[in-house]
Amino acid sequence: MIIIGKTIGMNESKIFFATKATGIFAVLMVIGVFALSQTAIIDIAYGEAVPLIPINTGNSNLNNELPLFYDCIEEAVDNSLSSTEPNYFKEEPTRAEVRGCYADTIGNSIK
Repeated sequence: MIIIGKTIGMNESKIFFATKATGIFAVLMVIGVFALSQTAIIDIAYGEAVPLIPINTGNSNLNNELPLFYDCIEEAVDNSLSSTEPNYFKEEPTRAEVRGCYADTIGNSIK
């Protein structure tokens, strides 16, 4: 009878076990780090709103126009219903909306 292959000795089986255990540990660590990173991002991304400080620029016209500008942006975002825009722009203004509100409020008084 011919034996093909090599019999695994005691030292080789320990190396195999250590290699397998190290691989399993590495996979578990990667999964754990990924899970922790996802929970940390959610906490940061959905933080609480902070109260706004009173506007005092030293220019009374600008002090009166900035609230109008921000109200215009808020209204533009609320009225913006486009299926082609990414979900991000359902809560944030586009560049065109900001430029339009600037021209309608602050831009008119600078001339």
